This record gives sequence, C-alpha cells and structure tokens, in this order.
Amino acid sequence: MIITTIEELRLYFPAHAFDRIDDLVGFIDNSEHDFLLQPLGQPLYEKLCEWYEQNKPTISTVEDKNTPYYNRLLLMAQRCVAFDAMGRISGVQGISMNNSGINMSIADDYPKADQDAVNRFRDTCVKEAHAALNRLLYTLEQWTTICPDAEDVTEETQDLLEIVNFWRSSRYFYLAAQLLIPSAVVLQEYLNIYDSREKFIQMLPDLHFIQEEQIAQAIGEDFCEALVALQVSGGTKRDANAATSSAPQSLADDADMPAILRRLLHKLRKIMATLLEGRTTVIKVDKQRKIDAHDEGVRLLGQFCAYCQQHQADILTDLGDKADAYCHSPLYIEPQPEPVAGTSPSGCKCSDFNSPDMALHVTMPLL
Repeated sequence: MIITTIEELRLYFPAHAFDRIDDLVGFIDNSEHDFLLQPLGQPLYEKLCEWYEQNKPTISTVEDKNTPYYNRLLLMAQRCVAFDAMGRISGVQGISMNNSGINMSIADDYPKADQDAVNRFRDTCVKEAHAALNRLLYTLEQWTTICPDAEDVTEETQDLLEIVNFWRSSRYFYLAAQLLIPSAVVLQEYLNIYDSREKFIQMLPDLHFIQEEQIAQAIGEDFCEALVALQVSGGTKRDANAATSSAPQSLADDADMPAILRRLLHKLRKIMATLLEGRTTVIKVDKQRKIDAHDEGVRLLGQFCAYCQQHQADILTDLGDKADAYCHSPLYIEPQPEPVAGTSPSGCKCSDFNSPDMALHVTMPLL
C-alpha cells in the first residue's frame, strides 16, 4: 500500500478525525487495486510500492521541480487513492453492525450528517479522485515526451526513464499508436472530451471499431496503416517488456509530413471524431446530435474517397516506397494507357476517314 499512516491521509483530508489507519486499510487497498492499478500498470505500481517501502523516512510532502520523480509520482498516486477511498467509505462509515442488528453510529460531539450532505461528500470525492487521476495521467504523458534516450540518461533522469518505460505496459499509456487519433490531446482538437485522458481510454473500443470497420473498409487497410505510421516516430506502442526494450515512441512532427498526406490525416481524424460522437456513451451527446453526427461522418468519408481519387498522382508521389498501400486500396483508379501513334484516342486502329487524302465515298442512291 502507498498510504500507511494517518499523517499521509491528512495531507489530502486535513479535517479527518480518524485515530488509526488500520480502520481504513480495506478501503485504501481496494482503491489502489480498483482505481490506481490499471492507470499505472502492474509493473509501475509494484515499483512505486517498492520505492515507497524503501524510502519512507525521507519522503517529501512538497512537490516541486527539485522533488525526485518517484516522490512526485507517489504524491499524485496518493491523492487518487485518498479521494477514492474516502468516497467508498462514506456510505458505510456511519453504520454499526452488532449482535442486536444494524444501528447508526453517532459521535457525542458531532451532529449526524443528513443524507444530502453524505451524497454531496461522496460526489465531491468521486469528482476529485477523477481530477487527480487525470492529473496523474497528464504528468506521465508529459514525462514521456521529455524522456531522454537511454544513452543520454543522467543520474537525475534515470528514474524518469524507468517510470516511463514501466508505464508503457499500462493500457492507459497515452499513445494508442495504431489509431488515426492516437491520444487525448489529438482527440480534444476535434471533439470536446474535457481534456480527460480517462475518457479517451474509455473511448478506445469505439475508436477501434470506427477505424477498422468503417474507415479502413472504405479506404483500404494497407492505406489506412500507412497513414497511421506517418504520425508515430520510434519505438513501440505498448510493451510488457518496456523496461528493457526500445525507447518509447512519440507523435511525429506534422511539419515533417508532406502537405497532402498531412491534409489526408486531418480529414480522417475529423471523420473519426464525428463518427465517434454519433456512437460513444462516454460523453453526453443528445439523440438528434448522434444521428446528425453519424450522417455527417458518412458524408465526409464519401468526400474523402473522392478527394483521394482526384489527387491520386500527388498521393502516390508523396507516399514514396509506401505507394503500393494506396495501389491496393479500393480508391485506386487504374491509369488509362496512352494512345498508340496512328490510332484514334479510343485506341481504334481503323483509318481516319476525315484525313485530306482520303477519297470521298458516296453511297449510290437506291433507284
């Protein structure tokens, strides 16, 4: 566990009046495994617990740029667990189970909170827990983008590299590199998800369905994969052996892409976000907007296919050695062969009866 003392809990709930942490162990343990484990991933969670046990006497409660990376990660993780655990406990803490039945437990010097107050407290805890989780994921995302290569690591950044590599085994790792919309930051540009990394992860099944069953079927799987590959540079997406494998990948700079391919990627992301709006249940979208969004997405996908066919030559040129991916797609239009000299534009090899040296053939009238 990463919260083992009353003093640690008081960092996040200064007004609590618990006497012993032992009474909360079950709730804290459940919060760590149900709420924190998946976002961190098993390897990083276990490493954080190990670091916590080894460094208890020297752990800082102040988070600034001089605080070690594992210490900063611990403080953010503790905040997630504390709010989630207190939200869990709020529904049962005032209930006393005994031989006589179930009773309400009321302190002499504290008035009993009514149900409305309990509900508000629980809702606030849930809200703050998710806000803390989003901050944790955002920070890990930022650390990933600034993480140095293994050969450039210094003593100060050794922990940073280790944390980032361990996090890559988590399903919450920020970069879903096999998708046209690979991160919450990119999706936020096309659809308001309140900048929530957690909501983005919850939308991944819908994003996969849209890309694989709607977009890839229309433009060709190979062409879709070629466009996805353009937006990612280096490494691998998610790796169970990340701590000992290649450096984590990051989004490529759009400025390095050829203009027309950058335009195609933008159009596909817009299509994907529009279709997502018509399908998702993670964010609130009214029924009519869902219908309109689906229709808009289908229309935009049709326009995209027509655009590709109109600019086929430029696309093939900019794809370079990946041009075969487009040639094997349903969008590809076979070029018409150039007419052979001495034939008509249609390829017909018959004589040209309109040439000046041809005799005029007249059909004799019927008598």
